[in-house]
Amino acid sequence: MSGQRTQRVCASDGTELAVEEIGPPGAALTVVFSHGFCLSMAAWAPQRQHLATYFGDDVRMVFYDHRGHGASAVAPAETYTIRQLGDDLDAVITQTAPSGRVVLAGHSMGGMAILAFAARHAETLRRVAGVALVSTAADQLDSCGIGRALRTPAVPLLRLAAQRFPRQTMQAWALARTSVAPLLGIPAMKSPAMAANSQCCRMIGQTPISTIAALLMDFRAYEQKQGISALTHLPALVACGERDPITPLSHSARLARGLAHAEFVRVPGAGHMLELERPRLISTAISKLVARARAYDLACVG
Repeated sequence: MSGQRTQRVCASDGTELAVEEIGPPGAALTVVFSHGFCLSMAAWAPQRQHLATYFGDDVRMVFYDHRGHGASAVAPAETYTIRQLGDDLDAVITQTAPSGRVVLAGHSMGGMAILAFAARHAETLRRVAGVALVSTAADQLDSCGIGRALRTPAVPLLRLAAQRFPRQTMQAWALARTSVAPLLGIPAMKSPAMAANSQCCRMIGQTPISTIAALLMDFRAYEQKQGISALTHLPALVACGERDPITPLSHSARLARGLAHAEFVRVPGAGHMLELERPRLISTAISKLVARARAYDLACVG
């Protein structure tokens, strides 16, 4: 596959987003990867490696960091919403893949961004030929699993602490990050799970507390069922670990029921970080989705 290229994409409000591309700029199909909460594009590293070999020069891959994550710029607290992340995804697509077909792959919050994008950007959506939604949800994040904590006063208190005492709050978060990765479902055992745990902790620890607090507040009112309706005609992949404590299986089951052409992959024994816990499985599932997207594209042309 062609070499890596980096660039900065300017979001609708001027926030700069870090983007990396692999594959020929003129490829007929581009796969855009959208990562989860407190992570970065590095969460897709296994798929980047596996699929670069599989796709060769036929497909281009685009990876990016959400605002306030990874190498992307921080932004005003009021802009940390799923709706804005959907708008950011539209900016990434239109600026990195201005022509040709697109497949979208999102994990957790990245999948929520895809749903928000689909609900708000009908023109760009016309070029989307398939969508992968991994360990994510369309609504009711506070209804089950660890998400119930969103209902408690802890979330507004964290936002207040981040606003008034940002340095001290960030230090406390850095100390707590090693206990967060196991909650995401990554087992503490020897490689490769241990490597995934370490990588996850590193990404979590590098995410600013202001980003975390603002997005948690937005999660309390999250609802993107309109996005499901906008995607129902497309080939889709819905995947979830059966032991996911963040977005439990019931969320993915509802998503799959709402998407007429969804392949629903339930992964026994896996938690929330499927792309790191079961990297080959997710890479293979995405490659199959791309094949289905190509067939869908040919059917549309025909």
